[in-house]
Amino acid sequence: MALIALIAAAEATLFSASQAKRYHARRQQVLMGNAVDSVRALPLVDDYLKRKTAGASKVQVFIASKVAQICRQAVHTRSFEYLLLHLIRSAIHKRRSKQLMPHGRLTL
Repeated sequence: MALIALIAAAEATLFSASQAKRYHARRQQVLMGNAVDSVRALPLVDDYLKRKTAGASKVQVFIASKVAQICRQAVHTRSFEYLLLHLIRSAIHKRRSKQLMPHGRLTL
């Protein structure tokens, strides 16, 4: 009886550990943007664009897939985040400088 209980406890421990390891790996994939479901489907937009690109050649499809793959990799970098931050700050600075400038001509 003790042997059966020991085997059951070992099996439960291994099952629990494997579940925890899977959960950790899944969480890591989601955080790194490598998860399969990280690509969100937009059915209406997808259907519309699929109809618009129905006549694309194999070369065009290949090029589009490679460019999209490169863009996905670039988006998941810290440099891309800094680029977006730079663009936001530049736009805000530009907008503020336009607001401070007088719109009419100044004659002396």
